[in-house]
Amino acid sequence: MMKVAYFIGSLNRGGTEMLMLDICRKKGYAPFEMILVYRNDGELSEEFKATGVPIFRIKPKGLKIGYLGQLRKLLKQEQVDILHAQTLTNGVIAILVSLFTHIKIVVSFHGFFYSSLMVLFRHFIMWNVDAMVFVSQFVRDWYVKNSLGCPKAHCNVVYNGINFDKFQIQYEEPDIIRENRLRNPSSLQLVMVGNFVSGRSQMVICKSLEILKDKGIQNLDFYFVGKRVDNEANLYDDCVKYCSDNDLLDFVHFVGSRGDIPAILQYVDGFVYSTNDDTFGIAVVEAMVAGVPVIVNDWEVMKEITNDGEFATLFETRNEKDCALKIIELVENIEMYRLNAINKINRVKEMYSIENHINGLSIVYNNLKTN
Repeated sequence: MMKVAYFIGSLNRGGTEMLMLDICRKKGYAPFEMILVYRNDGELSEEFKATGVPIFRIKPKGLKIGYLGQLRKLLKQEQVDILHAQTLTNGVIAILVSLFTHIKIVVSFHGFFYSSLMVLFRHFIMWNVDAMVFVSQFVRDWYVKNSLGCPKAHCNVVYNGINFDKFQIQYEEPDIIRENRLRNPSSLQLVMVGNFVSGRSQMVICKSLEILKDKGIQNLDFYFVGKRVDNEANLYDDCVKYCSDNDLLDFVHFVGSRGDIPAILQYVDGFVYSTNDDTFGIAVVEAMVAGVPVIVNDWEVMKEITNDGEFATLFETRNEKDCALKIIELVENIEMYRLNAINKINRVKEMYSIENHINGLSIVYNNLKTN
């Protein structure tokens, strides 16, 4: 049986890390052995350890050449066949440590990279890696178009997967929702999940909520679930200030990063999401799987993962008026939206299960072993 080493930077909470955690939790399903190699501990460290997958921390100290030597030694000791890096930086490291070995290198492309250094890394990887994995067809096409001489034969689309087991549990209602529902039992509970980073646009939703307030539609509570990121703190601060300046904080709640997303999704009435350049949208898929009515902007990748709006309601990107209109339609027709969302769950599961993701990776890995 082949052995795959997944190579990530930290064990902090994020989309890539949650995907890796779900893969590790399904180690018994995977037709290959796996280990996890990382540099820095984080809030998910204990959860990774609980999966039973062997995990190894190698943290750079002093000369970076020493780090490469330690990593190379580990891969040899563990008899790794494939090293699968989850970032461009780790992809470059993976290529260097595998020189003159039998180890095949796979690199996943989870996002877009525009800096000169990242563009340099991208081209280096594309010509030295054995396979690339893109999280959507849109992302693959973008890289093929914008990367000179990209070897298309190495480009594979494997949709991110969700471990649906966590949505089969009956959770207690989270305090943040229960308190507001007790205060106003008829209030609809809406949510967006995502850290405040430049790839997302929570401000569009803030502006749409002001439009609802001006129209007298305030019988709802809206939760922004996501942390304030230090190097982009203005994105969070500007949203809070906008809501404060426009008297929205009575029903708009900034609740920070949460580890109970499945529980939250079980008790909300709708999920609203706005992006600038997401490359997949795990939070959107999780909401669809939970049977929550979803409203999301018509960014190309969102059209792709919602099957061109079959699984969700689309609004025009960066258009807060259209977003507000779609929220009003949801509020006025909530039972119809709920029924439609529930009816689509099985179709969503067919496309985005963690098992399907592992199957897709297995095809990529097996092709490397046979070539």
